[in-house]
Amino acid sequence: MYTSVTWAIQTNFIADEQIRRVWNAAEDAGARVQDIQVIPFSDELGNHVPQIDGVVIPYGATKLTRLAVQRGWTGLCFDPDTFRVDCWNRNRGDMLNQHVRQMSVRECMAAMEHEPDDSVWFVRPLHDLKHFDGTVTVAKEIRRWMSSVDSGNFSFDGDTEVIVAPPQKIHAEWRYFIVDGTVVDGSSYRIAGQRMANAVARPELYEQAQALADGWLPHRTCVMDVAQTDDGLKVIEFNTFNSSGFYAHDIEKIVAAVTAHFATSPRAAAAVEADALG
Repeated sequence: MYTSVTWAIQTNFIADEQIRRVWNAAEDAGARVQDIQVIPFSDELGNHVPQIDGVVIPYGATKLTRLAVQRGWTGLCFDPDTFRVDCWNRNRGDMLNQHVRQMSVRECMAAMEHEPDDSVWFVRPLHDLKHFDGTVTVAKEIRRWMSSVDSGNFSFDGDTEVIVAPPQKIHAEWRYFIVDGTVVDGSSYRIAGQRMANAVARPELYEQAQALADGWLPHRTCVMDVAQTDDGLKVIEFNTFNSSGFYAHDIEKIVAAVTAHFATSPRAAAAVEADALG
């Protein structure tokens, strides 16, 4: 069974060249494309989007992922119960930050009061649809930054859950796109601490990545960031495909694989049929 596929692509986005390539790749793969405009701080779209039959695959910022949940778009590869750090750590033993402290922003500020100003920590949101990017910084900066939430300058508040852990020594980092459990494409994005985006070409790297992907996944179509450490390969984090950026990836190959998966997936067809029946 073939299911019609439409990519709903956010065009008021920063990475214009990547968006253009995703758009063209979707058309080349035989999918329809719908322009999406996202309004900051609003749950409404900035343009009229008609009712779309078949599978709708959203691609854009994390805000579009949240809007896609509300609209029930079946090409959304996201589950709020599995795209969170504590769930990853329960289901896998090879996460980079396996032993973390989970707390609210308010509790984190209090905890940092007892740490030396120059002590170094990794901090990130518990959930995947990040209110801020994970970062390594010092306790003094964490206190200053998180105390600013009261000013309303951030998209999170004192109750937002975060994880805190000592930083890990990382030699290299890669991002792999996984479609229905299969690693489709990969790129490095940091080598020896320096930003370096190169397409993964060595077969053994793909074999290693596939071995990781054969384990538990938060969704069978997702993005997996991997680190080379003194203790071997570790999974840094998982990201929702629909809002993940590319480095030196073969965007056309990835979009074609995702399109083909949803066009021929029995589960996708069943979800579309159920939605049509209301």
